[in-house]
Amino acid sequence: MDSENRKKAKQPIWLYAILGALAIALVVLLVRNSSMKTDLQELEAEKEMQRADFQAEVDSLMRVHNELKESYGELSQELAEKDSIIQADAVEIKKLLDSQWDYYRIKKKLASLQEISQKYVRQMDSLYTVNQELVAENERIREEFQAERRENSNLNRQKEELTNMVNQAAVLKLYNYSAQAVRFKGGSKESSTDRADRAERIRIDFTVAANDLIQPGSKTFYVRIADPTRAIISKGTGDEYAFESNGETLQFTEKIRVNYEGKETPVRAYYTKPADREFRPGTYFIDVYEQGGKLIGQTSVDLR
Repeated sequence: MDSENRKKAKQPIWLYAILGALAIALVVLLVRNSSMKTDLQELEAEKEMQRADFQAEVDSLMRVHNELKESYGELSQELAEKDSIIQADAVEIKKLLDSQWDYYRIKKKLASLQEISQKYVRQMDSLYTVNQELVAENERIREEFQAERRENSNLNRQKEELTNMVNQAAVLKLYNYSAQAVRFKGGSKESSTDRADRAERIRIDFTVAANDLIQPGSKTFYVRIADPTRAIISKGTGDEYAFESNGETLQFTEKIRVNYEGKETPVRAYYTKPADREFRPGTYFIDVYEQGGKLIGQTSVDLR
């Protein structure tokens, strides 16, 4: 009886030992599971922080890249190709961040994107510098061209002014200009008169001034005499009795040809009235034009 009781008394000790061991193992397992869960949560949090950091880095890099591109503009085809590569890499990294987690792959891709972006910035700066130099050079050339145009314009204006001065100077000029009515005595001897009924001719005298700027040779002068009614005395109305002056066709009374050698040249011309006509009393206005049609002398004769 005592022996059987002792056997029964020993059995709970082993059972308790086993149960205690199991309990301890369960506690250890629970503690380790809790620790692993905590570690996993920490890893997940760290992964999320890394993902957020990568995302922020990509966003920052692309923001700076786009701002740079907007500031500088599209400077070359080569940079446009690099820009498309950068945009594509950024999209790929964002897809990796959203769909799967491969730290080293994403890190490598991001490093590659940063390197390409830095090269883009350096090339953009280089091209921008070259472009600015070209702009400055073009501006310098434009200013030089404008200065040359102004200088040429000034030279042309001076040349034109000089040409005008020469043209104005190269004009036949008259002095000692006079006119009077005359009649003949004894056949060939003439005397002046102011009587309309005695006058037979109107004599015109003038001296052509010396001028070295005028080409020597035969020069033509046109004399226009207007009677007291202001009608022009002319031998006819055809073109052979007319000349051009300032776009007008004018009739002349007498045409005088003079051999001019650039020296002072005295000239005398006559208008002889027809035998069947008389001079009427009044003032006769006498104009002289040079062959180019410019008026160079004016005078008058009064007859009573």
